[in-house]
Amino acid sequence: MRFAVIGHPIAHSLSPVLHEAWLEAAGLFGCYSMIDVEADDLEQVVRQLRMRELDGINVTIPYKTAIIPFLDRLEPSAEKAGAVNTVYVDGMELVGANTDGTGFVRALSARQSSENILVIGAGGAARGIVAALDGTVTIMNRTDQRARALAAEFQAQAIDWSESPDLTPYDTIINTTSVGMMPRVEATPIELTETRALICDIIYRPTPTQLLRDASARGLATLDGVPMFVLQAAEAFERFTGHAPDLTLGEQVIRKQLEEY
Repeated sequence: MRFAVIGHPIAHSLSPVLHEAWLEAAGLFGCYSMIDVEADDLEQVVRQLRMRELDGINVTIPYKTAIIPFLDRLEPSAEKAGAVNTVYVDGMELVGANTDGTGFVRALSARQSSENILVIGAGGAARGIVAALDGTVTIMNRTDQRARALAAEFQAQAIDWSESPDLTPYDTIINTTSVGMMPRVEATPIELTETRALICDIIYRPTPTQLLRDASARGLATLDGVPMFVLQAAEAFERFTGHAPDLTLGEQVIRKQLEEY
């Protein structure tokens, strides 16, 4: 079995480490690689799936929506989100799934229930998460038009971008942008003003991000990107192989890699 994660850039991904640990633990022979894909080469990767040179792929920035026209059908969650992070083979068909939303919601539910949620960002990851969230959702994005379009699509609210927005209405704040990833590890998407919210960042490398460091310094509860990363990957792995992976092993593997990082 041959699997891969595609994106641009992609060197930061720990998906190969995680999936290969699960393959080994399940006694399955396979490999998992990273493919840095330029936009013009996206169709070629899909062709590799159709020719069974690859048996499944995970999709990350910036192709979660761009890959959809190349697929045969979408799972309901991906159709609702309008974004795909997993592509697997079902018979003769290539099927797109979105495990970002369910992965994040499972991670969040283990920490707290949320009624008023601020989502920062309006990209592919945000779409999957917003589609899966319950409660009142508000979206903020640097491109205000994208925030309002996403909010309208999911019956959410949108607020104008601000470096210091009023955070008092929210019990959960989620960063879905890439701000805080390499090379901008000292950057944060917002300044944390008066708030008692749980601060979540879906970035898992590095962790904690500067946003979560700032939150901890203020005494706020935080949720980093590792639980979501492991949970969304687990759902992808089960679609790829038919095997449910060991979640505890998965988190241990990723935490160890991050300590070495």
